[in-house]
Amino acid sequence: MPGPEVFDVVIFGASGFTYVIREALNWAASPGPVPHVPILVADTSDPASLAVVIARARVLLSCAGPFRLHGRQVAAACAAAGAHCLDISGEPEFMERVEADLHELAAKNGSLIVSACGFASTVADLGFLFHSRQWTPPSVPVSMVAYVNLESSDRKIVGNFATFESAVLGVANTSQLQELRRSRPRPAKPSVSY
Repeated sequence: MPGPEVFDVVIFGASGFTYVIREALNWAASPGPVPHVPILVADTSDPASLAVVIARARVLLSCAGPFRLHGRQVAAACAAAGAHCLDISGEPEFMERVEADLHELAAKNGSLIVSACGFASTVADLGFLFHSRQWTPPSVPVSMVAYVNLESSDRKIVGNFATFESAVLGVANTSQLQELRRSRPRPAKPSVSY
């Protein structure tokens, strides 16, 4: 008897703002309407439920924040299972702690854990990629600054509470990020010759 269906991508946290985004998009499906999307249920406080969902995913897109509270469990379960994990975090302490704690396990099991696949970081990353390709080697950009401006046609900017909570927790726990950075070896600075 075959096991449960394995999906190419599972969205973890799709009942939050991700659901709102899904409802706002025009879906392209040919030759008909969008097929039924199965609902998989897991809770970050229940490792067994995470393991069941992650066992059915080749790639898990983690959208349940704040990541400082809910993301590590998801990334750890993906690393243990050998599933790839992309998250939409913009929380530096979470991202650096996951790298420090889970890199070896993820590498051993063939799992890629990629943070910052969300709106704010994607725009900056694409801008950096575009501009870095405009330089003629051996010239390279030394630094780049990106700005994001949010506007709303009806003057109401709507936000997500978990995003707000992530920002507040990040600022409130800055000392933990500084401590983590002090505890890890510093990467070598690139050698640039003129």
